Amino acid sequence: MIQRLSVYPDRLRIALLVLNESHWSRSVLEGVSRFAAEHGGWDFWLNPRGMKTQALMPSDWKGEGIIARISDQRVQDSLECHDCATINVSWHSEHSERFPKVIADPVGCGELAGNFFVQRGFQHFGYIGPPLCFNYRDPVQPAVKRVVEEANFSLSTFDPDPSSPSSDFDYQRSRLVEWVRALPKPIGIVAFSTVVAREVMLTCSAEGINVPNDVAVLAVEHDPLISQLSPMPISYIQQRPELVGYEAARELKRLISGGEPREQPICIAPEGIIEKPSTDTIFAADEMVQDAVAFIKRNSDTAINVSDLTRHLDVSRRSLEDRFRKALNRTPAEEIRHARLLVLKDYLRQTNLSLAEISARSGFSCENATLRFFKRMTGMTPGEYRRNYDPITAAHSEL
Repeated sequence: MIQRLSVYPDRLRIALLVLNESHWSRSVLEGVSRFAAEHGGWDFWLNPRGMKTQALMPSDWKGEGIIARISDQRVQDSLECHDCATINVSWHSEHSERFPKVIADPVGCGELAGNFFVQRGFQHFGYIGPPLCFNYRDPVQPAVKRVVEEANFSLSTFDPDPSSPSSDFDYQRSRLVEWVRALPKPIGIVAFSTVVAREVMLTCSAEGINVPNDVAVLAVEHDPLISQLSPMPISYIQQRPELVGYEAARELKRLISGGEPREQPICIAPEGIIEKPSTDTIFAADEMVQDAVAFIKRNSDTAINVSDLTRHLDVSRRSLEDRFRKALNRTPAEEIRHARLLVLKDYLRQTNLSLAEISARSGFSCENATLRFFKRMTGMTPGEYRRNYDPITAAHSEL
């Protein structure tokens, strides 16, 4: 009989029964890998698979621990025969002593999404969940619904066709068109994932519905590649999946060392919302204010000021400020500062450029001017913001 042999017999042997097709799941695995590397390395057993490949633990595998996405009963049954510590990183199934959970906080995600649109002044709200064929448990929608209803509004939820044979939204297109057409506008829509958000945006584009001014779209689960392939970049909730993986690995090591399972799951709170053009709604009915906001966005990486706006629009400063307050309840200067702050945050999150290089690219006179502006707007330095964006480094700094 052929026997399995460990590649690294002196290391902990850990099985990873997690999707490795989606960006979210790969980020979880990155967090696991990072923890393992910091603790001498683990001998991983990995079962590469996609969304529709059934992942089951082979009965002859031997090891010290498992990190799994326990998505249905068959997966759980395949794990039952392995007498070793197991961590569940899925929203599916229930937390238990046998299969304790380390997950992104779905309720926190739903509340964050709902509050984002409520605080932005929306009065109409929509929600579209995952394709039914994936059999996902969706704990986000109830949290969004509760927040919206507590603000005395209602939530319209897309009702997919249960007979659809595929996750391909071409099979749901006519149904999705009817739903989007019937929605009151402007409306803020929370989508379960970037994939689903993209389908809403494609439908709006085909119907001549403006995104984001008629329909603003926010994704719960982020995939940067899908966002790039969309009509415009999609706003999303920063769930910190790397930290989910890192903390799952930490918890697994604690159990392997003799620790007792926790009574409650470890829920990793979302960090915040990363704003992209898909939620950049302009509520102003005043066309001059709309033109002003568009001009600010086009020039947000330069040293633009209110005088530049008044010259561009051929209007007095006092008149422009009055119209801004009436339309948006803020001043042109506040709008400029907000736009310039978003540029700095994008550079800090997405690049390794020095502060001097970021200053030059974003229209600030010098590094000190950038630092003072950022600290005044956020209460933290650019360096602190960049470190906090790394979810694992940020978690360590909180300990």
